[in-house]
Amino acid sequence: MRIAIIGGGATGALAAIHLSRRLAGRAEVVVVEPRETIGRGLAYSTDDPRHLLNVRVSNMSAFPDQPQHLHDWLAEHGGAPCPTPFCFISRGRYGDYVSALAREALASGAVHHRRDVCVDVVEAPDTVALRLAAGGGIAADHVILAMGNDARPAVGGFPAEQPWAPGSLDGIEREAPILIIGSGLTMADMVLSLDRRGHRGPIVVVSRRGLLPTAHRLSPARALAADEIPFGAELSQLVAWLRRLAARVVAEGADWRSAVDALRPHTQRLWRAMTPDQKRRFLRHGRVWWDVHRHRMAPEIEGAIGRLIRAGRVRLIAGRVASVAQGDAGLEVRILRRGARAPETAAFARVIDCAGLAEDPLKSSNPLLQALFARGALRPDALGIGLDVAETYRIVGAGGAPSQRIRAIGPLARAAFWECIAIPDIRLQCRDVAEAIADALGRKAEAPAA
Repeated sequence: MRIAIIGGGATGALAAIHLSRRLAGRAEVVVVEPRETIGRGLAYSTDDPRHLLNVRVSNMSAFPDQPQHLHDWLAEHGGAPCPTPFCFISRGRYGDYVSALAREALASGAVHHRRDVCVDVVEAPDTVALRLAAGGGIAADHVILAMGNDARPAVGGFPAEQPWAPGSLDGIEREAPILIIGSGLTMADMVLSLDRRGHRGPIVVVSRRGLLPTAHRLSPARALAADEIPFGAELSQLVAWLRRLAARVVAEGADWRSAVDALRPHTQRLWRAMTPDQKRRFLRHGRVWWDVHRHRMAPEIEGAIGRLIRAGRVRLIAGRVASVAQGDAGLEVRILRRGARAPETAAFARVIDCAGLAEDPLKSSNPLLQALFARGALRPDALGIGLDVAETYRIVGAGGAPSQRIRAIGPLARAAFWECIAIPDIRLQCRDVAEAIADALGRKAEAPAA
């Protein structure tokens, strides 16, 4: 059996690692990735030590059944000290960890790296044919789509800098005014990178609500049974229930974070239990509040960003960017503040788009997704924020039938599962997909000969 994984960032690497362990000696795993190495992708390629994970080491092991694995690896391989599993390491160091595991899998011979770009995947009843940009192809029994995220569209017709693109922060003068769109975790990384490079000019951060992520605190873990959760309830009822839960947890001497964290194992089921209308209302009204409480900063990042805000070097604005145009003084940006009737105009040397993932998959620049959409082998979800993916991670075609051999995991499956883009969720997907393919292989071996 041969399994092809399209994409060699952290998601693709973890999928390959889990498959090589689960199917040792029974399958060949091929990772199609144009980069020289696999395991880092954009997210974990940063060399800035101030870019910290927003999840503690204790929850970032590659293997959900071995929570100490990352902490033990750090202790064995040295580097920045991590005295307890509750510390936050740099994202670059985490990239070292995943790429090291990938190298071990490659060295074992169970995983192979094909440096190329996959431009099409054609499924037949008994095989899947991959077409590669450099010519030739690969025949596989199963395919896993694990590509990263597309760049967001241009802002007001003017392409903003993408935060992780090479050179996105190059050539910025020390006192140059900078505009960052989005006030989440990526914004914090960009601000700290600018500061580390010696930038001392004003940084304006614009987001719809002007909210920063909250920060992690040590808080006692709390288990939440499924029968305690009102799955399928109206969105307003869910919000009221979560507020009561947080109040109860606080009254018991814990922290609201304990309530939010207790909900994490159930968030995918909550999302899938919502109607399309409930999901739309959540995306419009509830998403930002969930994100700032759920996707939290490391305490060190909170302290650094707070100091820059108090010093007046970073200013938050609740509103949106109405337009961006090239002017004599730089980029002329019209910003409409929340509640204002008329926009204000300011000039910036650089605009950096940290507003999050590109959402409309039909606008993807990825040639593989374009080919699958054009042939009807893939369709967007009803909300237009991702791919239509069945519960077993199988992609769904234009006719509504799930594929038998092609699966999508990580950010590509966000529309189906919502919370599936962080490592604690991705590692579970990789484990589940490995189990599903192993089961399929077992059934095939047990089937009587024709």
